[in-house]
Amino acid sequence: FLRARARGCRETAGWKGKKRRGRRNELIAGLAVASAAAPFLVYLGWNRAREVPAAAPMGRPKIVLLGDSITQLSFQEGGWGAAVADRYQRRCDVLNRGYSGYNTRWALELARRGEIEVGPETALMTIFFGANDASLPTQNLRQHVPLEEYAANLQKLAALAGDRPVVFVAPPPVDRAQRLAYQKQRYGDAATGVLERTNETTGRYARACVDLAQRLGKPCLDLWTLMQNARGDWPVFLNDGLHLSIEGNRFVAKHLLELIDATYPHLLVAPDPHTGFVATSGASSPLPPHGPFHDAIDHADPAAAFDAAFPP
Repeated sequence: FLRARARGCRETAGWKGKKRRGRRNELIAGLAVASAAAPFLVYLGWNRAREVPAAAPMGRPKIVLLGDSITQLSFQEGGWGAAVADRYQRRCDVLNRGYSGYNTRWALELARRGEIEVGPETALMTIFFGANDASLPTQNLRQHVPLEEYAANLQKLAALAGDRPVVFVAPPPVDRAQRLAYQKQRYGDAATGVLERTNETTGRYARACVDLAQRLGKPCLDLWTLMQNARGDWPVFLNDGLHLSIEGNRFVAKHLLELIDATYPHLLVAPDPHTGFVATSGASSPLPPHGPFHDAIDHADPAAAFDAAFPP
């Protein structure tokens, strides 16, 4: 019995010793892995801190498109706002601040609350109102703004930009036949046949916008006049007698970009003559691109091009 008990004690002690040695070996192996990985982890942390600062400002200029539904819808496929964004790719962030159904009075409510982002980085602001302001008070008092107040409101909105570039856009014409067809389509037998907007009234608001721009020395894209003078079938520029069709969006984009180029040459972007691209090394503009173009980056020393583009 004593011999058996002694043998059992020796076996138990041997098992515990092996367990302790196993744990010790695991600990040593773990420390070795940690020691080997430490320089890499330190480098990785340093490298990430170097390449991605916690609060790196973009600093890219901004173009603010302020208006009603004609602006809100301008980022749709083929929209004039999308064309502006395409022109200024990698040079300016284009902000769509269009608010469907808004008039100048309601836009000022946004401005009073600091909800229209115009600041030091604003390179340009377009102001495109009038389609709703020009609603007839007898048919649509809710959106109607008197002509004199409309002009005063436009001036207050332009003041948000300070001395920064501004382009006014006067409302497009209104087509009676399309508006009546739209009313019938939407309301069916309940359609009254009485319109809440007329081309004549909208023309007076467009004229007020043009006159204000002239007094302030700012450019104005007079769509009401330009579209009707462009062709006899000018309603093709509209899709419901009020909003722009694809053709109308192309018309606005073309004339707006031409007006910006002519009035504010520091915002000019000349496409690459070979490819037509506006954001390659073959394009030219006083506005620098954000980040070096790929053909300026040396694969053996990529940091050099980025250091030149973003000096300390």
